Amino acid sequence: MLNRFYLKYSRRLVAGLLLTLPLAIFLSLKTKSNNDVETWMPETTPARQQYEEFKRTFGVEEFLLIAFDLKASSAPDAQLIESVCGRLERLPGIRVVMSPDRMRRIMSDLTVPPEAAEERLKGILISKQGHLLGIAACLSEHGMANRSRTVAEVRDVLKYCQLGSSEVLMAGAPLFVAELDRLGGKESNARFFTISLTICWALLYYLIREWRLTGLVYAVTLWAINSTSVILDFCGVEMNFVLASVPVLTMVLTMSVSVHYLYYYQEALEEGSATPISRAMQLAWWPTLIATMTTALGELALSVSDIIPIRQFAYASAFSSFMSMFAGLGLTPALLVVCPTLPRRTHADTQKGSWLANAIVSRSRKVVWATVLLTVVMGVGLQYLRSDMTVSEFLPNDSKVKQDFLRINRELACTDAIEAVVDCGAEPRPFAEKLDQVRRIESLIKQHPAVDQTLSATRFFPDELPQNTLELGSLLKRASQRDTADQFTARGQQLWRISVRVRIDTGKKRAIVRQELAEILHNEPVVLTGLTVLVESAQQEILDSFQQSVFMALALITAAMMIFLKSIWRGFMTMIPNVAPLVWVYGAMSWMNYPIDIAIMLSGSIALGMSVDGTFHFMSHFRHHRRRAEAALAAWSALATSESSVDGDDAEVDPSTVLFQHGHAPICPAEFGARNALVDSSIPFIQATLTAAAGMFGLTLSSFAPTARFGWVMMALMVAALVGDVLMLPALMYVMHRRNRQAPDRSQKLPEKHIESAAA
Repeated sequence: MLNRFYLKYSRRLVAGLLLTLPLAIFLSLKTKSNNDVETWMPETTPARQQYEEFKRTFGVEEFLLIAFDLKASSAPDAQLIESVCGRLERLPGIRVVMSPDRMRRIMSDLTVPPEAAEERLKGILISKQGHLLGIAACLSEHGMANRSRTVAEVRDVLKYCQLGSSEVLMAGAPLFVAELDRLGGKESNARFFTISLTICWALLYYLIREWRLTGLVYAVTLWAINSTSVILDFCGVEMNFVLASVPVLTMVLTMSVSVHYLYYYQEALEEGSATPISRAMQLAWWPTLIATMTTALGELALSVSDIIPIRQFAYASAFSSFMSMFAGLGLTPALLVVCPTLPRRTHADTQKGSWLANAIVSRSRKVVWATVLLTVVMGVGLQYLRSDMTVSEFLPNDSKVKQDFLRINRELACTDAIEAVVDCGAEPRPFAEKLDQVRRIESLIKQHPAVDQTLSATRFFPDELPQNTLELGSLLKRASQRDTADQFTARGQQLWRISVRVRIDTGKKRAIVRQELAEILHNEPVVLTGLTVLVESAQQEILDSFQQSVFMALALITAAMMIFLKSIWRGFMTMIPNVAPLVWVYGAMSWMNYPIDIAIMLSGSIALGMSVDGTFHFMSHFRHHRRRAEAALAAWSALATSESSVDGDDAEVDPSTVLFQHGHAPICPAEFGARNALVDSSIPFIQATLTAAAGMFGLTLSSFAPTARFGWVMMALMVAALVGDVLMLPALMYVMHRRNRQAPDRSQKLPEKHIESAAA
């Protein structure tokens, strides 16, 4: 029935594929991306709730810090800087711009001495050495909703004022978002994605050895990639740098399924099947379904994360796995009907598998000891595994945005800030008392060596307020007219905000700095929050989510393997070669002090799910061949001990196994099962793994650091999984099952009268 379906409808299926492919590509290119930094942060943690409350209370806005090098020959003068500020304020995305001159005028109007004003500006808008001068452009609601466009408009203003990119330094969250949108967007990804497709196309041709069929399988892969992107966009999923990996996963999974089916088709041809299309489907559908389900389970395990893009990736990648199975297993048979030019397997291909199987099984004990020792050594390093969420590290080292950010932080002002919210109480109190309380708390904060500068409403008032009531009232009236204090106070001046600029260096972590500040302020009515605290929370969430997702994937996949293999013990043992590669790779990363970031945390569960593909294929063949060997061994034992006619026993001997060698006993069932299972399963698994790894190689060429790291780690995990399934698993199965059944005595021979009967 299946054979008749493909014979009848294959041309229509292929025609529909080729006709809908351009439309799918067109719609896929129109999908939008969103790399807002806050969406990467934990959603329901106390740190996130405090930060959201802080934003609701103070209406905190984002800002661009624009710096000018006054030592440069083309450095702008004060008049040009004021002109730039005026033009920036006319942009719809900018609410207000503060420059050193503007802050000086405010402080002067509030009777702050000029010397004190200059000192207060240092480390905020003027470098301590005096050669860098900055202006802060605060974004409006329109600007925060259109960050990339606002950044582009700011650059246009600077260009209009004849201030080129080489003369101006810029930093700030909106700039990072705009740069991440560029690096993580479709235009930037097109280069490495094209390279990935080219590599996979070349590898496909090497495996298939026929141009037309290679092109059709390639078209199926492109259709699966773009159709998945279109469906996800239709469901409201916004692309970001995390979800940018989904098309590559779809590509490698689709090609892997197609390669497996083509291998089974060649096997059907070798068997001499009259209906190789349906025979190949009969051989391929169950292991492909199991592999897809285990891969999806590994991906869905990521949904435990409290970070929204990670949860989105979990569902999107699981959906893409089933789309890959649908495209690879459903459409590849139609391609073979339209283009039945797949070359047959040669004897040399079979010999490659036999040589590998003999080399591994004959050294099983050494392989087991070596891999177990490696696992223990790398496992010790897992205790040092750490996470990192430094946004600047997402950018390439030669990025001007990153270089500007580092120089501004080093020479002008720290942009890493912890927000300290002081509760002065709801009862009516004089403004001067509250100001003194905030100043006292600021002095406590400045005692910490990591604190570079603080910024609060106290900056705009003199150290000593006027004692005269009329003078104080006049001062406060002028302050309220300028709306200066209201940027740092809320709820009728009950809450005061202190922006603490911290310099995280010498290897000290944000968490330690925040904890030490909390200890200093433990007797004060202060809550520490802000984006820096949220980033710290995200780092811990990344590590926790990584561990939880891997353990959940391990539990789900182990349970699935126990069900599929119908044995608790066998399901448990087969997971050892799948867990060991994770220990090898992440243990090595830990020993090398390489952190887990938001992209790398995706790799563990995905690799675990994908590696089980080879495990299930091997175990299916291993059980089949071991049972054949056990049946032949039982038949041999009956022949060797029988003194009567053996005609009845000869029927139990399977001549195709070729287990008898000149009348000697057959080889150990575990040895026979491991060797033949490896011959049957290693070649397609090696081909599929190399195809997947080649697809991931394109990711490593991305200028976007998280994407490149994800590519490198996935490649390492795939190669390690290949070692686990092709090297460790057969050796482990042979050693474990050999202990359960003693190997037969190969020196014992059948009676001569039975040798010819057994051989027949």
